[in-house]
Amino acid sequence: MKRLLSWLVTVVGLSSNACVDPIAIQTGKTEPQLVVSGLITDRPDESLNKVSLSWSEPFDGESKVVFNRPVLGAYVKILDNRGTGFQLIEGERGVYFLPQYLAGEAGQHYRLYIRLPDGREYESVPELLQPSPQMEHVTYTFKEFTEVVRNGSGELVEQTSEGFEVYATLADPAGTANYYRWDATGVFEYFSRAPDALPIPATQCWSFAGRVTGRAVTAGDRLFNGNMHKQTVVVLPADMPTKYLVRVRQYALTAQAYEFWRLFEQQQSSVGSIFDPPPAKIRGNLYSLSKPAEEVIGYFGASGVSEKGVLIDRAVHAPFRSGPYEPPFVVPPQDCRILFPNSTAMKPAGF
Repeated sequence: MKRLLSWLVTVVGLSSNACVDPIAIQTGKTEPQLVVSGLITDRPDESLNKVSLSWSEPFDGESKVVFNRPVLGAYVKILDNRGTGFQLIEGERGVYFLPQYLAGEAGQHYRLYIRLPDGREYESVPELLQPSPQMEHVTYTFKEFTEVVRNGSGELVEQTSEGFEVYATLADPAGTANYYRWDATGVFEYFSRAPDALPIPATQCWSFAGRVTGRAVTAGDRLFNGNMHKQTVVVLPADMPTKYLVRVRQYALTAQAYEFWRLFEQQQSSVGSIFDPPPAKIRGNLYSLSKPAEEVIGYFGASGVSEKGVLIDRAVHAPFRSGPYEPPFVVPPQDCRILFPNSTAMKPAGF
């Protein structure tokens, strides 16, 4: 349980840019464990084909932080069942990636090999890379959401918000068991009033929001085998009357990978009440070659990927009753490139 709580915060931080609320509980002292989050796909994309390595250290109940140290200087390699090996390139903060021109191949099995600077070796169980059926389309609905939250006095109150629920629809292949995972990335448009004193003022910008799903989203086709399936992937905020481009990615999973992500999704969805089932032990597919008794946290997967996007004009659908750029939508008097991280004044493809 102590290790699980630490790992849940760790893996979300590795796999997404979403914010994660710390868990306010003292877990005591444990030995650091190797945490691995890795994937190879059938697309030549180094943002997908990568492995993150870190040491998970004890949760500090006083500062409410899980400390994680990236693993630097490791030798990381992906091998297929034909004996071909792909050495990964070390990037920043313990992230190792395949070169842009390399990708996996559907029908092949892949395993991960890791050798740390101190000589310790680790490996994963081979994973079959299965092709992902193409998504039929990505759609959205403007909705009002009500959730129960605690106010400043600690009382439970209802809070209403508005947003866009985004869905992926696919035609599931008949006759075989199929398993899926989804995530999404986003780019949103915004404006400012740059001072005329600037040499080249920028008043329209786009921010690459990174991954916008903070939770694992999974499904097995037991209830829709061979039929169309519509899956909710993410909810986008209705906080600005501007356009938002969301791209949804669908991953084909093995049964073992699906079970890992299903349990992970279940843990994330828990509200922590006394009526919740006790946390299940989430077993990954990695093990130590040097010390068989050593526990390794995480999963190395192989997935076929399909992707589709949709451009949402939030000003058209959401009830911005006060007008496009009237209060409360105050346009800041700044160069827009400094307002949000990872921004550009060059219009991205899709807008």
